[in-house]
Amino acid sequence: MPNDSTPQQAESAFALRNALKQTQSQVAQDRLFEHLGQQLFNTGWSEELCQWLLDALCMQYGAQHGLIAQQHAGALKIMAQRGKSYPVGARIPMLGALAMWLKEPLRFEPRTQYVPSLWTLTANQGDHGMYCVHLPIAYQQRAVGLLALLSGTPLNQSQLNTLYSFCGLLGFALYGQPQAASKIDDTYLQKLTPREREVFALLPSGASNATLAIKLGISPGTVKIHIERILSKLNLNDRTQAAVKAVEAGFKSEGL
Repeated sequence: MPNDSTPQQAESAFALRNALKQTQSQVAQDRLFEHLGQQLFNTGWSEELCQWLLDALCMQYGAQHGLIAQQHAGALKIMAQRGKSYPVGARIPMLGALAMWLKEPLRFEPRTQYVPSLWTLTANQGDHGMYCVHLPIAYQQRAVGLLALLSGTPLNQSQLNTLYSFCGLLGFALYGQPQAASKIDDTYLQKLTPREREVFALLPSGASNATLAIKLGISPGTVKIHIERILSKLNLNDRTQAAVKAVEAGFKSEGL
């Protein structure tokens, strides 16, 4: 059956579909704001609300992986996670790019550099087909935490503006949350390279060198060398002691 539509009609239909998609997206965003505001008003901030928000944002923006982390004592503590990030409760040292991005006074500036220390993706997964966006969470330009998303498509300016508003609400919510009275001294982690920190963080899982190698996209022999260097740098006797120390630092891998 021939297609009798004119170019003008096709263009009009395309514009109508785009307008409908934008309207649906705006309605979904409005619902997120409404629900978040109601929950903060009625019950206050909670870990469950934090995880709900991250899941909702990942669904809204097509992000396969995401995390919300709170800054404390020179580290980012994972408050909510989705996909290939470290488990809730894990502490990521604020070194390198992370320290630079959260240097005060903060400005809202999306960062697109891939940071391996935040994720458990293999090298190939992290380098190809993923668009990164890391957004500072702040209260009055004071660093409070980080919202990070990895998706298959880049976010546009309108989406970033919406996330800016969510980061403002998160900053207000997280700023009032009490922190643990005792600070964990994790300065020793600065002795480790980024790859060694990745191996160190996965030791509590009890996985073999072969399993860790598959997870990290390296050879079992390379994993063994990294563990030996970790033991030497941290003055530990065996990987069991290293796993215990990793748990003390907040890394609690519950499986791969």
